[in-house]
Amino acid sequence: MDTINFYKALRGEKLSSSIGDITFTTHYVGELILTSGRLVACDPLAFPDSEAFQKSLPIGKYPVFLIVEHYPRNNDQRVAYAIIRISEETPVNWKLGICSDEELALLTDNDTLGYPVDSGVGCFMDFDAVKILDDSIYYAYIANPQEESLIDLIQDELRNNSWKWANICIDKSTQLNIIAFSSGYGDGIYPTYFGYDTEDKIVNIVTEF
Repeated sequence: MDTINFYKALRGEKLSSSIGDITFTTHYVGELILTSGRLVACDPLAFPDSEAFQKSLPIGKYPVFLIVEHYPRNNDQRVAYAIIRISEETPVNWKLGICSDEELALLTDNDTLGYPVDSGVGCFMDFDAVKILDDSIYYAYIANPQEESLIDLIQDELRNNSWKWANICIDKSTQLNIIAFSSGYGDGIYPTYFGYDTEDKIVNIVTEF
């Protein structure tokens, strides 16, 4: 991760570019509920049955923030970073999030390791949410085509926000939720990084768009 630009964006500093100064704003979009501690970052519309990261997190709820970049031309706004804050400690080391050892073994110098996006949307969710999402898709599209799926709810909520984000509760008994957001410039492969403090504890998770 380009940590220099990340910290500049986090502080709200301007970045110079060929089209003028890019500015950044940080937005709180809700708390992510982790019921198993197994975090998933994925495109929930195109790849809802994605794997969880190898590194587990303590069960609990954690604030999620989006850093949005503002371009001087046409008032264009893009999500640059999606952040889960685990603690207030400052990360001193960053490691790429992986779902399996095989991913690293197959990685070449020209590859980008991250999650694929094919709908212009990324998200954070607990692995427990994956089965609920899959069951909802099956029920809506196969068992009862008249029923709206959670995919439809996410899409509807995303339409209601500029630069798009949605916080959808999918299980009222546990408050399990999915926090979805626009993926920067749309489709692509986007890496997620785990930030560690001086005691090697995870304090931040960041997807870089």
